[in-house]
Amino acid sequence: MEDGKNLQMSFLGNIAAAQTAKKISGYNASVDRTQAEFFKAKAKVNEKFYDQVTLPLLKREQEKQRGELFVSILRSGAEARIGTTPYDIMLENRYNQAFNLVMADYNKEMDKMDQLNQSLLMEARATGQEYSGRLTARAQYFAAAGSLLSDANTMDIL
Repeated sequence: MEDGKNLQMSFLGNIAAAQTAKKISGYNASVDRTQAEFFKAKAKVNEKFYDQVTLPLLKREQEKQRGELFVSILRSGAEARIGTTPYDIMLENRYNQAFNLVMADYNKEMDKMDQLNQSLLMEARATGQEYSGRLTARAQYFAAAGSLLSDANTMDIL
């Protein structure tokens, strides 16, 4: 009778391990999918914040700097017309500010792409977790069947 208990325990242990592997992988996959959704939401929030706060603030600051530079040039008594150094300084300043705006837009896009890539990686990891759980469960089911057959063979049931 002791052999029968061992047979049942081994079989039941493998079945329990299979079910546990499925549950754990399902939980891990759901955590990864939640993380993926977080990254997607973060990308949207960051983009909206940039468009509604950072970019307008940057443009206002640039406008203020342009005005201060122009007033500074006028106070110096220099003429700010084409071909003069003050004009060239103001032109270079405008160029640098435009470059800064382009870089800010680029950084926004890179941040967005980074967040979306993170979400895709988490989604892939979740799929991998589920696949791993199914493989482990399948192996445990085969082990359970094998233990039944092996134990039954040693007990001369077959």
